[in-house]
Amino acid sequence: MHSFSIRKIRCGDGKVMRWKAKTCQLCTGNYNPMQRTRIHLEQTESTNDIGSQWLRTASPGEILTIWTSNQTHGRGQRGKTWELSPGLDLAWTAAVKWPANALTRDPIVLNKAVTSSIRNAIAQFVADAQGERSVGIKWPNDILIRNEADQWLKCAGILIENTWRASTWDGMLIGVGVNVNSAQTGAQRRCALCEFTTTNLAIERVEAQLSEHVLDALLIPEPSQGFSEHLVGRDQREKYRFQGKTGIGIIKTVSANGALEMEWTPEGGATKQLTVERSEALEWDWLWRK
Repeated sequence: MHSFSIRKIRCGDGKVMRWKAKTCQLCTGNYNPMQRTRIHLEQTESTNDIGSQWLRTASPGEILTIWTSNQTHGRGQRGKTWELSPGLDLAWTAAVKWPANALTRDPIVLNKAVTSSIRNAIAQFVADAQGERSVGIKWPNDILIRNEADQWLKCAGILIENTWRASTWDGMLIGVGVNVNSAQTGAQRRCALCEFTTTNLAIERVEAQLSEHVLDALLIPEPSQGFSEHLVGRDQREKYRFQGKTGIGIIKTVSANGALEMEWTPEGGATKQLTVERSEALEWDWLWRK
């Protein structure tokens, strides 16, 4: 577990709160102590944009986490937007500037670790009502919850971007949008955390849980542990469309380079091993039409 020595700073306008950690030991023996700054914004266009701008001038060994319950122009994978209800949902970003003495890490492995940690944070809120395995990872970047009707519903979206300086992995930007208390009635296969709890959740509580899990993910000796076992559709025969062609697929794992590995039987064709490198090439017919 990481530990922080924290002091509270109130900005002049009273709207931004910063908590600066004097010491944050992220990985004993691998990193020097890292300094974390935490910012809460009453409203912002995009927490990811703020994190991206900060990374350009951040010093090695710094971490910035930003959160808001009122994000107006959030973005997801491939330019898609992520809409959150003001005051009801959470937009959260962690920007990490690796220390100069950091050991070489595999970005894909760490991406898996971060995704697993976000899944685990969400699972803690619904475990009592739905069971541990009712929260899954839909490759490559969504967190889904399975309801009592055995339908998978999207609760959170993840956007992870890595920054490079020449050939050196320089930093990491982790963006998360979570439907916490918003009404998702009528939304196509979406849900909010509050649907699986007895009361509405404090946004601050969800943010704290998310921060704890993600920062801890950087400490795990085998960071991708637990990722594959929570893949939605793993080891199940289900109907998909790959590059517009219908077939039956069985998800096996996610490869070392982040691609989805499947056993694939196209209609009228023979079974073969399939590697899906681009998420837009695969349509999950069974998941959204069940």
